[in-house]
Amino acid sequence: MLRKIKQNYIVLILIFLSVLTILILQNFGFKSYSRYSTDTLHYDKGVVVEISNEDIEYDKELKIHLGSQDLKIKMSEGIQKGKIIEVTNYLTKTHNVHAKIHMPLIINIDQPDNIEPYYTVYNYDRTFSLFACAAVLAAAIFCIGGGKGLKSIAGLLYSMLLIIEFLLPAVFSGWPPIASSIICAILSTAVTLLLLNGQSGKTFSAILSTMIGMFFALILFLITSAMIHVDGFSSADAEGLILIHEETGLQIKDVLFAGVVISSLGAIMDVGMSVVSSLYEIYHHNPTLTAKYIFRSGIEIGKDMIGTMTNTLILAFTGSAFITLLVFLSYQVQFNQLINSNYLSIEIAQGLCGTFGIVLTIPAASAISAFMLTRKQKMIP
Repeated sequence: MLRKIKQNYIVLILIFLSVLTILILQNFGFKSYSRYSTDTLHYDKGVVVEISNEDIEYDKELKIHLGSQDLKIKMSEGIQKGKIIEVTNYLTKTHNVHAKIHMPLIINIDQPDNIEPYYTVYNYDRTFSLFACAAVLAAAIFCIGGGKGLKSIAGLLYSMLLIIEFLLPAVFSGWPPIASSIICAILSTAVTLLLLNGQSGKTFSAILSTMIGMFFALILFLITSAMIHVDGFSSADAEGLILIHEETGLQIKDVLFAGVVISSLGAIMDVGMSVVSSLYEIYHHNPTLTAKYIFRSGIEIGKDMIGTMTNTLILAFTGSAFITLLVFLSYQVQFNQLINSNYLSIEIAQGLCGTFGIVLTIPAASAISAFMLTRKQKMIP
């Protein structure tokens, strides 16, 4: 046990210090602001125990039910826990929650002071299903990856902690988005790779390669965003960001940089680690290889990865924008109108810059690995 702690003391220190810092910042460093007062609103779980009346029809063209249902729901939590309430559930084209007996739902309870509460069906209760899917994924990772699989899950949870409890509140509170996202990326990369591979030259090479790739992605986005004139004010939620800025000092212009870092970090880290691991394995079987040969091998390995990884990133951005693009088609948007719209310009810029970071991670990882592996050879007279 003590041996494992000594072997992983750096990652344990990083996790401890970052969690401690987050706890301190949550109490003393971050600002809070709410655009709306939600004191009287509650979203609680309930189960359908009876459908008193049902007036619905099946729309064959849309393949959904439309109409209304009178439901009796037993609340499972909240201020109405244990009580049976009556709710009229309206099934429309845009809000279509088709309730059935014993189905868990989320109920919106609006309960102002001295007024009878008003109930509406908010949505399906997806909590169990989402956690079940996550459990299946975790089980698959563990079965295939074993101990490293568990470490991968731990790295993922740590990255989510950083994003949710540090990056979002920090940027929200007016901290510089670029600096905050870089800190988040460095910590996430370091902890994830140290957990997976321990403290070794290979790990530190992969961390440095990832940071170099991320740096190039940010530099290109800085140049691209200036050339095409996009920033946080160009986003669809600019109005909301302005309201936040007036209360917390949110730096709107640089918000998009944080999005680039988070969206492309995983792919860049994957490429950096893959190239470095391959080169270390090659050198392990033939320690007489020169730095030049190792570098060229890394480039050759990277060539096979560029196509798949660039597709991964570009398709991820395209997939997130797929529904919006369908709506654009219905408006018969012209090419000049579409390509120069704020929405698509931002998506294209983020995709291209993230891919640029992936591509440049390959020579960076190759050069760093070549240096790290052959430096001992140079020290021998």
